[in-house]
Amino acid sequence: MLRRTLLISALGAWPATAFAQTTAPQQPATPPQAQATQASQAPPPPITPENALEYAFVSALTNPNMRPIFRRYLLETHVALALTTAADNSPPRRVRVREGFTAGAIFTSEQRLTQALGADAPHIMINGRAALTRLVGGNVVINPGYVPMLTLEPTDVAAYLATPGESSAGPTQ
Repeated sequence: MLRRTLLISALGAWPATAFAQTTAPQQPATPPQAQATQASQAPPPPITPENALEYAFVSALTNPNMRPIFRRYLLETHVALALTTAADNSPPRRVRVREGFTAGAIFTSEQRLTQALGADAPHIMINGRAALTRLVGGNVVINPGYVPMLTLEPTDVAAYLATPGESSAGPTQ
């Protein structure tokens, strides 16, 4: 409702704003603080699936039959685990998901990690089971900053890891 009100207000104010811009000297449209607030209120970008894991992830959002397939793909395929530094023994990077909730960041592809954290963001490509093993005991977020995004609490991580399969903690452990 608030967004609708803001949109209607913005559309109603647009002609007056356009007129004022042609008659008044150039000034910044919004102060930097307001721009930061507006940017933080923008909806996260939706994922356009680019691999089997992402297709299963997006499909699982609306199709319960895809959820077990997503879980299996997550555990078996390669994911990008964000790290705090580029060092060999670097711990996983924790990101703030919301006020009072941080989690280890896993991305469904290297491209997603690069888009979210930047080209120089330290990370490692390992299978999902290994990534979850490195994050055991803590919260996990898959594709933070995108739609869909999945958060897992420590009990959820343990349930994923209880699924039969092989595990390796990856080359940096």
